[in-house]
Amino acid sequence: MNALKAALAGILIASSQAQNPTEVGALQPGFYRADDARFSFLGRYEAGNPKQPRFAFPGSGFEVRFSGVSLSLAIVSDSDTSALTVVIDHGDPTLKLLRKGEQVVSLATELNDGPHTVEVYKRTEAWQGVVTLLGLQVASGGRLLDPPPLPTRKLMFVGDSVTCGEGVNNNATCTPDPASPSNDAYHGYGMDLGRRLDAQVHLVCYGGRGLVRDYRGLGKSDGVLNAPEFLDLSIPSDEPANRAVWDHKKWIPDGIVVSVGTNDFNLETTVPLNGDAFVDEYLKFLKSLRGQYPNATVFATEGAIVTDPLLRRYVQDAVGRAQDSRILWVPATHYPGNGCNGHPTREQHHRIADDLEPVLRKALTW
Repeated sequence: MNALKAALAGILIASSQAQNPTEVGALQPGFYRADDARFSFLGRYEAGNPKQPRFAFPGSGFEVRFSGVSLSLAIVSDSDTSALTVVIDHGDPTLKLLRKGEQVVSLATELNDGPHTVEVYKRTEAWQGVVTLLGLQVASGGRLLDPPPLPTRKLMFVGDSVTCGEGVNNNATCTPDPASPSNDAYHGYGMDLGRRLDAQVHLVCYGGRGLVRDYRGLGKSDGVLNAPEFLDLSIPSDEPANRAVWDHKKWIPDGIVVSVGTNDFNLETTVPLNGDAFVDEYLKFLKSLRGQYPNATVFATEGAIVTDPLLRRYVQDAVGRAQDSRILWVPATHYPGNGCNGHPTREQHHRIADDLEPVLRKALTW
């Protein structure tokens, strides 16, 4: 990859169109590489090479403060299906579509001379692509400022496509719209709760995956990652060579919401789960979380999609067997999506956050 070489050579800001990223090209003053200390990183990411941090999980990204009238992002995407959410000065979020390869994306234009805060989040899931940050271009006369302080509270959400924000932007007929991806982690219940509770958020989630098997019935023996496996990764991939391990000591959550099991139950009517074995594995997973995060409060819930009471019972059984006062079962309300897709809508994600907020506030004394 010649991305870093191109970034160090500088970047050419040839367009201010949000949906038309330009090529990385000629030298410009005011370029800040991704390893600059004024980047404040968000979510779970991989930084084996600090000059090229990589982002796979939705909700991962960075925040900066800068003075100046415009800001552009130099980035590499390994697919045509990744997208970003950008928030300027805590205003309304905007969508930035990415294409495969190196590119420059305009984040903000025609601002007053500052200072400004910019948040950039990966909007889409890990399986849709991984993005690599090269740096930022500040317009002539501007500069990066010291980063804003991050919240001290920390929440982690472990789950599947619902936790990742899949379906949040589904249209009335659930037809794919390349200009408006259905994925939207920013408006999912996890990031919604982070904003309400003034907490940093890590979304550790993967669409279609479960606790012991994915929606197709595949598990670890098939080379398929499920929650116990992708929990330990910063770059989750079914291809071992593409994975990156996460160091759990880098970021310690106060609270962990676990919402897995929906995809395990996808084949329940034709290939039923062994209930005892599933509860055993769920208990093992809860104990692994306790081992990694001994002071965290864990909230286990069955999620918004499955209505089979067996899943609720299995989760309750695992929590009861844990015999841990800081591992709690939280009942989930079923939210049916919009009729053509069972993933909860944006409004329903807001209601999931409504359901969880008082529980988290009470247990965490927030």
